[in-house]
Amino acid sequence: MVARMDPRSLFDLTGKVAIVTGAGRGIGLAIAEALGAHGAKIVVAELDPATAEHAAARLAGHGIEALAVATDVTHLASLTAMFDRAEQHFGAFDILVNNAGVSARIAAEDYPDEAWDSMVALNQTAVFRAMRIAARRWITAGRPGRIVNLASFAGVVADPMSAPYAATKGAVVQLTRTCAVEWAPHGILVNAIGPGYIRTEMTAKTLDLPDVGAVIRAKTAIGRAGTTQEVAGAAVFLAAPASSYVTGHVLMVDGGWTAL
Repeated sequence: MVARMDPRSLFDLTGKVAIVTGAGRGIGLAIAEALGAHGAKIVVAELDPATAEHAAARLAGHGIEALAVATDVTHLASLTAMFDRAEQHFGAFDILVNNAGVSARIAAEDYPDEAWDSMVALNQTAVFRAMRIAARRWITAGRPGRIVNLASFAGVVADPMSAPYAATKGAVVQLTRTCAVEWAPHGILVNAIGPGYIRTEMTAKTLDLPDVGAVIRAKTAIGRAGTTQEVAGAAVFLAAPASSYVTGHVLMVDGGWTAL
């Protein structure tokens, strides 16, 4: 029988170590801040060294213990070295958030091969490799773990002008579901978040275009784009004891886009 959990501890991450890829800005940084605010120590895995250090300093300013690790998740050696550095510094890690990714809006018939290859490398292959590295280490050590992948509403419904992006996010959905079943016996829970249109520094100009804004309002039940904090809240839930009976799930944070 599973012991009854104290409701006050449902979102307590004290003593946990979370690796967040692409944590230097936007959704990744918001997730890192939220996990840290609930007690987790954070590994900021970010491509640009200066961005990684700046994010770690920002977290430290909020009283969050953070380690910046410059990481190219598309290169296996760099990705493996990041996990090694996390374990050397913190002793172990408990949570992996696969957030690093890229999107592009190009007609499918015009999509360049090199852009396809780079998107698959980052959005799909790097996610699987990080999941595999984490799972191998947890299984070898006999430790449980949590994986939270960033999918997208485009991974479950059509989003014209983003076919390759949608394909990679659909792959993330199926990696999440399948690996959740495979690794459940080891105490490894694997879930994903499916954001809708989220306002970040990178998306603000697009979201503020009148025609784009009108489409979002029309196709989103809540009638607006989301915030990074709203995605971060879902990540905290999926990383925390509150979701101990949840695995293989894709939590849509899309304002009702996929419900319409």
